[in-house]
Order: sequence, then structure tokens, then C-alpha cells
Amino acid sequence: MLATSGIIAITWSYVSVLADIATVTGWRVPFLIIVVLAGALGATVGIVGRARSAFVLTVGLLLVGLIVYIYTLSQAQQQLLTAQRLLADTAALFTGLSILRFVRAGAWAIAVVPAPVFLSWALLSAGRYVLSAAAGGVALGLVILTGDASLITALTGVVGFLVTVAAATVNQYDGGIDQFDTIIVLLSVIIVLSTSVSAVPGSGNSPLVPEKTPQTVDASLTSADQRIEVLGSIDLSPQVRFTVESSRPSYWRTGAYNRYTGDGWVRTGEAQPYRGQLSSPPGSSQPVQQTITTQQPISILPAAWKPIRIEGSAASQATVTTQGGLVPRTSLNANTEYTVTSRLPLWTPAQLRRAGTAYPAEIDETYREVPADTSDRVTQRTNQIIANASADTVYDASIAIERYLEENKQYSLSVSKPDGNTAESFLFEMDAGYCVYYASTMAVMLRTQGIPTRFVTGYTPGERIDSNTHVVRGLNSHAWVEVYFPDAGWVRFDPTPATERQSVEGLRLSEARQQDTDGVDLNESTPTPTPSPGDTASENGASGANTAATPASTGQSQTTPEGGAADNGSTGSTIQTPGIGGRAPDSLGASSSSSVSFIEQILPAVRIRRLLAAIAIGLIGVGAAMRQSDSIRHLRALLIAQSQWLTSTQQRTGVFSGLLSSSENGRESKPDPDSAVAYAHKRAMAVLAYTHRPRRPGETSRTYRDALSLSADHETALQQIEQAYERSKYGDGVSASTAATAVTAADFLIRTGTPFRRHIARFRSTKLLDDNKE
Repeated sequence: MLATSGIIAITWSYVSVLADIATVTGWRVPFLIIVVLAGALGATVGIVGRARSAFVLTVGLLLVGLIVYIYTLSQAQQQLLTAQRLLADTAALFTGLSILRFVRAGAWAIAVVPAPVFLSWALLSAGRYVLSAAAGGVALGLVILTGDASLITALTGVVGFLVTVAAATVNQYDGGIDQFDTIIVLLSVIIVLSTSVSAVPGSGNSPLVPEKTPQTVDASLTSADQRIEVLGSIDLSPQVRFTVESSRPSYWRTGAYNRYTGDGWVRTGEAQPYRGQLSSPPGSSQPVQQTITTQQPISILPAAWKPIRIEGSAASQATVTTQGGLVPRTSLNANTEYTVTSRLPLWTPAQLRRAGTAYPAEIDETYREVPADTSDRVTQRTNQIIANASADTVYDASIAIERYLEENKQYSLSVSKPDGNTAESFLFEMDAGYCVYYASTMAVMLRTQGIPTRFVTGYTPGERIDSNTHVVRGLNSHAWVEVYFPDAGWVRFDPTPATERQSVEGLRLSEARQQDTDGVDLNESTPTPTPSPGDTASENGASGANTAATPASTGQSQTTPEGGAADNGSTGSTIQTPGIGGRAPDSLGASSSSSVSFIEQILPAVRIRRLLAAIAIGLIGVGAAMRQSDSIRHLRALLIAQSQWLTSTQQRTGVFSGLLSSSENGRESKPDPDSAVAYAHKRAMAVLAYTHRPRRPGETSRTYRDALSLSADHETALQQIEQAYERSKYGDGVSASTAATAVTAADFLIRTGTPFRRHIARFRSTKLLDDNKE
């Protein structure tokens, strides 16, 4: 039962992580079926077969699973699976590559999980407890190293491992498990390091104690390269990040994410080195150049969609994501200048309505995925909204969802992060949120209709300081949605209410200027009024006659031809993304639109549960490392022995008072003397365990006393205690005077055996001699 409970804990740990991945990618039901079958088959083989057979079958299961996984990939993806790429991906898994970034993560989870489940349960049934724990531990270690396992999950697996090893000890090694201490220590070190080192900020690898600054929108992550986590309340940073010189203002795009996890977004695939000109968007497009100058170190390459060429010092650091965006290998220094040439798509609403749904296979497979645990009510609400708008095309359905969110949700930076599916919570349970909530919800709603959608981050145009130059601040960071249309490519939609957003950002900027906050303005920028909406109305390059869709209701944003809200870019909205790395924290207080608790003011970003879990795991490792060490036994004995003097006076006073009272009253008081002797013996054994060694099981009192080589007075005291103890335990009890002698002897051993009491005794002796001399 002990071994089974441990294996259950280990299996649950790694299976729950892979199950979450399968759920996110829509493979939950087949995954759970395969886990149950693998466990049942393993238990059966363990009972009727041999361990060698289980190992052979495990290898076969793993090979079959990997072949099936490769078969699920598209032909283009299969062509990329070279031996070098497979080795690189395997190495990346052990250095922090999240499984969620795999193109077919759900299929990969199904391919991998049968092998460890089968082997661990086969070995458990065969009575090979340690090997069973090791088989599950390998799988657990993998999901820990990838950063996909939470602290509680990892801790559960470690405890399960220890429980299983304990069962093996009782069954096979009679308590001797020295050879497993190293394994326990290494596993603990792996877990603690994986929770302390930040490989993907905002994921399971986030630092335990981030910077003690308010959670500003763009500073909430130090790198926006792979993953985004939905947060609760956030603040705005008014500091300038970069400037853009361009003939056309735009949304300065920094990243796109295709996999929704329920509480965040992940970009699948690996970025490739930039090797020259990139492909243009489908259909007609117009070139536009932007020259970006960084004002602070940043780890992003903002550019208008769709970038096709980058020039300048940043070009050598540029990589191209699978979504066609640009990201740098390392952070760019302040005052770095680079130029991006983009092709702005040219389309009209009429063209988008005629685009149809003949999506390329890669688009169809990658951008329509929703978590399997998304409830039907999301689909039903989306169907209702589309039906009420009489939307019979993808474009009209997108406009209907965009306007619904604009008109029915309030914009606020002060929200509590919901449990579970963020998009579903925002749609049904929340009254307000900021751009991350709006964009996530719209993307999921459209995906329930089979419409390819992705979550996009970047900056709104910023503050225009002349005809071609815009100043972009941290509060311009934003998130929106892109919808794919055949023959047109990715089209932007922005469901966040522009008027409310700009009002909050304008208030924050004015507040910062009144407080003379550093880095808010450049020499050329001044507190100018918000530019007119016409600045970006024709961002796609279409003629004026074809650039405006039907305006939204009063107080809401006006939809641009790209589906996005018309944005002059005075001050953009809030996201959790564009990474600002390697810079000094903003010296900001909480904005007027956010609430910060007392605890958050003291430790604003400390993840308490995570920290406590990491400490617990670390202590397990330290305990395993020191379990066989003499120093740990020595320390334990010292603490036990040293603590005796705290109660010795009270005990002796109580015993003598009881004895005296009993003698005066002439009553029998055997329980009191016997208890006093038992306690005296316990105290004596504790101090001798510290000063010499503990008494071994089966060792007689005489043998133990002789082995200690005690001084004459210590041996006499111990003999008095042992004689009284034996008479009390095995005879008719002891008298009051015998008990008093045993208590006095125990006090003598403690007084002369423990450091603190010994020092006190010496001090008193010295003082007594000085008094006598006087």
C-alpha cells in the first residue's frame, strides 16, 4: 500500500502536466484513455511476466508512439524533422523548452505518456519499487525541466518518490537506503533550480522574487519571446521606449501567439535566423518604411505588419518566428537604430466578405485550436451574437464579436485574475478588464466558429510629435486580434474600447508629467492634444472611399479597414508583453486605476506559495544529503540535550514538592516518584547521546555504560539513575528519596554535559569563589 500510494503520486504528477497539455490542444479524451490502458497493461505484465519483458515492451511503446506522432505532422513539418533537428529539440527540452511550444503538443503527449506509465506500474506489480519510482521519476524530471510542472505538482512527485523508496527500504533493505540519498538530492536540486531560474518569464520558470516594482503593463515581462500569462491588476508606465519615423502610423507589432492555454498564450515553433527578404502578404500591398530608435534597452523589434526586410545594426540579431514576425536574439541597447520595410496589405471590406474559408492546411491546423475544457456556453453565446448581427461572412462575424465586447465590457486595469479559463470568465463572469482579456476572449470566440485567429501584441502608434515621428511609451503597449482571410492574409481587429483606454492612458501621462517623472518626454515631445482619428484610418493603404467600416456606437472605437479600432496613438493600451529587458525599473507608484494591497506594497511580486514550496523541496534535499551524516545526529542530540535545562528546575521543584507533600501526609505516592525517575532517565539518555553516542537497540545498560568510558562521578550518577529506573520499571517502584537522588543525578549530567548549562555552572562557580575571597 505504501509503494502503491507513492507510485500514484508520481504518476499523477507527470500525467497531470501532460493531461493539461492534451486538454489545451484538444486531445484530452484519447490521452486519458491511453493512460488508463497503459497502466492496466503494465500492472498485468508485472504480475504475470518478468521485468525484462516490461523493459522491452516499454521501448516498443515509445517507438510506436513517436512514429504515430510523426505521422500526425503535416508533410511540410515532416520534412523539417532531420536528425539534427530532433537532437536539438531533445536538448532544448532539458533546458527549458515548454512542451506547449511543440507544433503537435497533444499528439506528442499521447505518444510519450504510455511508456513511463506502463513501465512504472509493471515494476510496481513485480515488487521492484525503486525501479518503478525511477521510471516515473524520469518522466517527472522531464516536465520539471521543461517548466511545465507547477511547484505543487513537482512537490507531490518528490514526496511520492520518497514514499516509494521508503516502501522499498522496509521490504528489501531493512531501513538502509543510503544508496538512494544522492538520487533524492539531485531530484530536489533540479526542482529548486527549475523554479528559481527564469527561462520564460511569466511561466512556470518565473523568478521567485521578481523586481519590487508595480506590475506595469509592458514591464510585467522581461522578455516577450515565447509565452504570455494573463495577470490581474496592472499599472501603466509613461516612460518612452522608442521613437518611430514613418510616413504611415501603425500598430507596432512585436509578437503573435497561436496556442491558447486557458490562462495565457504560447507561440509554437522555433524562430529561424533572418537571412534576407521575407515573403510579402497575399494579395495587393503597399511598401512603407519605419526607422525605429530605441530610448531604452529592449528585447523586441517593433514593426508594422507585414515586415519583409530589416536593415541596420539590429539585422544581425534578428530572427524570424513561425508567425512571420521579428524578434532579436539578444536585447538591443539604448539609442539603437534600425529600419524595417513592411508591406501593408491593401484590401476592402467587400473583398474580405468574399474571401471565403478555403484556408491553407498550415493555417487550418495551427490557428483554430481551443482547449478541450472550453464549455459549450462559449460557442452558444458566440452563435447568438453572430445570429443577432445577421453576420453571414467571417468578416461580419468578426465585426459582430468585436463590437459586442466593446459595448458590453468596461475597460479597467484593476481586475482580479480569474481561476480557470480566462476568456470564458471574462465573457460570462467579469464586467471589466483590459486589452489582454478583450483580445483573448475575441480570439477564443472566433475559434469556436472555426475561424483562424491569433493573439497579437505590440504598441499603438504613440504620440505624434511631427508629421512623420511618433514617440512610443510603455503605456502604448497593447494586445489585439488578427483573423486570417484567404487572399488577404492576417487582418487586425481590436475589441478593446479605444475611448476608455485612451482616457486612462492620458490621465496616467498627465499625472507623470505633473510629477516630473524621468523619461516621460523627449526634447522634441510636448504635451500635445490627442491627434484626430484620421491619422490611422487608412493604415492599410486603401483609398479613402474604401477605408471605413461602419462606426461603432458612440463612445466606442471606430473600426478601421483592418478591423482594428481607429487609433490616433496618443497613448496606447495595456498588455503584458512587449519585453523591456536590461533597464532600470520605472520609479512609479500605483496608478489611480489600480489597487495595491498592503502585502503587495511590502512584497509586491513575491510568489509566496511558490517560495514556500521551493523551500520545502530544498529542505527535503538537504535532509537526504545529511541524513547519514554524523553532523545531523550530533545537532539533533545537542538540541534535545540542550533543551533539558529549560525544564529541569521546574520539574525538580515539582517533584520535590510532591514528594515532600506526600511524605508529610503519609500517603503512598508511587506514581510521582516513578514518573520523576522515568523523566530523569530520559534526560540522561539525551545528554549522553549528545556527549558520546545514543544507546543502541538491544544494548544492555552495563555494556552501554562501559562503552562510554565515563569519568568516575559521571558513571556514579548514571548508575544511580539506571538502578532507580530498573527498580521503578521492573520492580515495585521507588521511594521518594531514591527518586530525588535520580533527579539530582540527571541534573548533574545535564549541567556538566550541555554547553549552555556548563557555561552557567562555570560562571556560578567562579562567582562563588570570588564571593568567598571577598
